[in-house]
Amino acid sequence: MGWRHDRWPAYQPRPKLARLSKDALRRIEVAAREFVQGSPVLRELVSRVECARGRVYVWRGPDDLMARLTPLSSRTLLLETPRGAAWTGHGRGALLPMMEFVERDQEGTFHGLGSLVGGGAGKRSVQQALHEEFGVPIPVLAEPRHWYSMHRRPRIIETDRERGRVLVRFEARSWSGEPIRGTCLYASVDGRWGCYTIRPNASASIAAAEEWLRKRSWEEWG
Repeated sequence: MGWRHDRWPAYQPRPKLARLSKDALRRIEVAAREFVQGSPVLRELVSRVECARGRVYVWRGPDDLMARLTPLSSRTLLLETPRGAAWTGHGRGALLPMMEFVERDQEGTFHGLGSLVGGGAGKRSVQQALHEEFGVPIPVLAEPRHWYSMHRRPRIIETDRERGRVLVRFEARSWSGEPIRGTCLYASVDGRWGCYTIRPNASASIAAAEEWLRKRSWEEWG
């Protein structure tokens, strides 16, 4: 049975870019940059904030865009992320709440490390434990970005504090209900922390993961 025309989703036109003055765009750019510098998470992950073609772009790396802010009016911005050749919107509002939304992301849309922001009562997250108890740097915590974006949740499997080793499983559920897993070994090697993706058949323990990595000269899987 074919689709009836009246069941097709209504066309949603792209929000229209507001043409702001150079001074107005400059103020947005400066305010966004200041927010990044004041954020314990974003200042470690964002390489630059720049204005181009009437919008403000937040870059993770030279060719790695984290988000862009499109002015819809002098006070309202559209927060977007790239998705292939298109864009996905995540909210509209003033600059501060849009930047806070980026900073506090725990779903992997931007980075997945929002639990590191602020305090509050409750169970400590895996990211907090890795950063605060073991000293894993924020950029290293952010390395399993693809798994965060797929909403896989980290769970600590085993630790070795003396040697600086933490085995972490990233888990989610498929549409059929079956578990989807991936494993990383966070390890301090020669005084420098790294995040190493482990092949499934070598991920049962820290000892198994480390033996497998040594055979590969510490080259991760994938």
